Amino acid sequence: MMRTVLLIVAALAIYFFGDQLGLTNQNATPSQTTSSSTTNTSTSTNTTQDESLVMQNIEVYDLDGDLVYEGDVDLAPVLARIERGESDSHDNDGSVFGNYEGLLPKKSKGYYREYVVRTPGLKSVGPQRLILGENGEAYYTSDHYESFTQVR
Repeated sequence: MMRTVLLIVAALAIYFFGDQLGLTNQNATPSQTTSSSTTNTSTSTNTTQDESLVMQNIEVYDLDGDLVYEGDVDLAPVLARIERGESDSHDNDGSVFGNYEGLLPKKSKGYYREYVVRTPGLKSVGPQRLILGENGEAYYTSDHYESFTQVR
């Protein structure tokens, strides 16, 4: 069941973000942003294919309120991971996002899915998430659902 849901989400990501990720344009240049298998947040100063996927001047705080990351966050690697059908090791990656805070537009249960955005330097999963809606909407939070920025 979960694999089917991930495949559907991946297909939606390809459909809605394929051009930005260079998946549908054979002449597109690959992203110049670097990432590793354990870090989805880029600290590279190179440009990406879609600047709208780079959240600029982000501050990330840990559970103790300490600043643990400051800089730009490139969401392209997270979207690429989702599109490939790969899951983060965190249990909630790809799970239904309930929107209990009521900060996103009200939709039926199961409409939104949440994905982990790893924070460099943190051993734990950290507070960053990417929320995807069934119709291709994307929302980013750096503070574990206290605020959102619409990406798409």
